[in-house]
Formats: sequence, structure tokens, C-alpha cells
Amino acid sequence: GRIGPVLGAVRPLGRTRLCPADAKMGWVAVCALREVGREPVRHSLPDGTDIVLIRHGGRLLAMSNSCPHKKASLHRSGDIEDLGGDLGLCLRCPKHKSKFGGGLFVSFATGKCTTRRQCSRSDGVAAWAVPTYQTKEEDGVIFVRRLAEHAAPEPAPAAPTRAAADEQHARLLAAKLLRIRALSPDSDEYTLQLVEERDRAAFAQEPAAMWHLWLAMGGVSREYTPTSTSEDTTRSGLITLVIKLYSKGEMSDQLARAAIGDLAAVSPPRVTLRIPAFDLAPTPRGLTFNLLAGGTGVAPCLQFLRRAKAAAACVQMLYSCWTLEDALLAAELEDLAASWPERGFRYAYVLTREKDRAVLVDAREPKRSRTGGAAAVRGRRIDAAMMREHLVDRRQDAVVMTVVSGPSGFNARCEELVRRNLTPEERGEVVVLDA
Repeated sequence: GRIGPVLGAVRPLGRTRLCPADAKMGWVAVCALREVGREPVRHSLPDGTDIVLIRHGGRLLAMSNSCPHKKASLHRSGDIEDLGGDLGLCLRCPKHKSKFGGGLFVSFATGKCTTRRQCSRSDGVAAWAVPTYQTKEEDGVIFVRRLAEHAAPEPAPAAPTRAAADEQHARLLAAKLLRIRALSPDSDEYTLQLVEERDRAAFAQEPAAMWHLWLAMGGVSREYTPTSTSEDTTRSGLITLVIKLYSKGEMSDQLARAAIGDLAAVSPPRVTLRIPAFDLAPTPRGLTFNLLAGGTGVAPCLQFLRRAKAAAACVQMLYSCWTLEDALLAAELEDLAASWPERGFRYAYVLTREKDRAVLVDAREPKRSRTGGAAAVRGRRIDAAMMREHLVDRRQDAVVMTVVSGPSGFNARCEELVRRNLTPEERGEVVVLDA
């Protein structure tokens, strides 16, 4: 059953002098007993290895703090669940709370990984594992030693080979690159056209309020959130993706070399996040949501906003980017705000690197301006005061859900701010999406 969510606390690291470990037996002193409770905490071993510890049911549990998929720090997870059987207590990877069939979970007992629901990647995930550690307590000190059966961590999955990608492409839908449009200094909009008209039927219905697909090119594949609707694709066969390009990204390299007319492959729509209230008929009135978007994380939020508008829900959103030039989908957000029933959608830009003289003189009072009908706060990152100003509305009902969508560093910081500074009624369920 569900035990979380809790906030992954980070304790001060350091070498304890309270009790020496028996080096011959492999025991290492980690921390004082009082430092570990029902929240996952991170500590470093003398060799620099990070581990995560937790106390559950009177037992101390410890395992590697690094997810075998993309090396995310597991102690940041907001979800602790007992999945039963051999797996027992598990942490859900904070980078993938909705993907991998409802999340990628790592077992404290076995170090093995699993997905909540069976999905196309479940068999591959089941082959991953992390080291686990035996624990003991002596004189108020926690000791750990690595279990022999996990002598080395499983490597992260390698990039797919060309042959494997070709086999995967055969099961996907062929698409042709139709247009490339620059949106910001590091992000482009890619429009794909399904080659076969019969493949449009796969997009006849959106599977959830937020959904994604796989894009495969040249032996590399990755998940992306379309900014086009499933209705658009069903009618015209067009799929639009907003993609940030990275200097050392494998998919970025493929896209940089791509030319109009090149072939790719896409999957049918896959669920990112379900909002049960949106699927009810009639949709309940008075639903309220918070959104915090960073960079290309605004793409899943655009999907969400379209469904929320149809439900006449109330939505408050903070959208963080470096400068106004880096803001993606600005016209779409402005159109939604202008046409939203009863002006129920409010949003603000947080322009972290856009400063002027007024800001430089007194950074405590960043310049505020109006940008496309939305407030803009310049010169600082999202903070507690900003969240309370833009996300908390006493006139509205309790918040159903707060969705954080962006890169991993943005997500970790914003999730911590949300949990620490908003009450349960002001934040609702907290969901983090890796963009």
C-alpha cells in the first residue's frame, strides 16, 4: 500500500567519529541513528558512494542512491510504496513519475527495478538493479556494508543499436520531416507528416490529459510531448514537436543533420498523466490546478491546459525560462488566457536571466512588467514568495493537483518549494514530470 509522499531530505554529510567500523568485515560507520527516520536521507560512504537510507517497520534499509536509468538521486523521490512480494518497500525514481507504466521503482530489499504497470519497457526495466546494503545499529551509530550479491551496479542502458532501432521502427509508424522552425536560441519546432493515411487512426482519441510519443531517428529514440492535438493528427496526419537541442545530445545530433523529407518513426500516443476528474461525465465544476513549467516542460502543460479549459477549471501557472526570447509557445498561452471561461487561467513568466539596471541596483525588487497579457518577474528564480503570490487564491476551492514539468534540477527545486511552502489544500497531489 501507499506510504508516501514524503520529501527526500538531504542531511549534512561527513565522517562520524562515534564508533569505528569493523573494516575486516566490511562495515562502515555512516551516521548517527537519530538522523534516519521515515524520510529517505542521503549519506556518502568513505569511497564517495552515495546511499539512501530509510527506517520502515522498525527496520533500517539502505541502497545505492543512483537510479540505474539516468542516475537520478533516489533520495529526492516523493513517493515511497510497498509493492509487496520480494520487492517490498520501493522508491520511485523522481525523474520518471508518470512514464515507465506509472513510474520506475527501485526495491530497498533486492535493488531490483520494476514498473507499476506492465508496459513496453517493463521487461528491460526488470533487468536493472542497484547495490543494496546490510545495516546494523551500535551505540547510536548506523553501520552499513554492501551485500555480496550486488558486487557492482548494473550499467545504465546503452543507446539502441541501429539494428535494434530498425526492428523497433518496423513496429512504429513511418513519418516524414515536413518543416523545421526556430523558436528560441536552443529550441526548434519540428513538424512530421505520417506517411500512411491509415496510421492516423492511432491518434483518433487522446489517451489522457497529458500524453507523449516516441520519436526514433537514425538508431536513437526518445520520448516527446506533441504540441499538436490528436485531432490535428487524425485530420491532417501532422505531428508537431518542440525540441530543445543539446550540444552533446544523441537525438540533437540526429536532428541537426536531418533534412526536409527525411524519414523517422513515431509511436502511437502513450499516457503521461491521467486526470480522473477530466474523464467524468459531466466534468465536475470548480476544479483548481497549479502548474510550474521550466523550458520545454511547457509542452505537457499546454496539453493539460487545453483539457482544463474544456472543463472550465481554474489554473494558475508559473513558467520559468532564461529570457523572454527563450519563452516557448507564448502565443498559444496568450490565446488560451484570452479565451478561457471566466478568465480562469492566470500565468506569469519568470525570466531568470533577463535583468536591467533597475534589477542590478536592487535585486530584492526585480522589475515587473506585462508581457503578452501575463505578468513577468525578472531577475530571480521561482521562490516561496512568488509561489504564494501567483499560485494561492483564497477565493478558489482547494487545489486538486500541482504539476511540476521541466528539467530534473528545476523539478527537484520546485517540488521541494511546493511541499515546504504550500499547505495540502493549496497544493493538492504533487506530480513531477521529466521534460
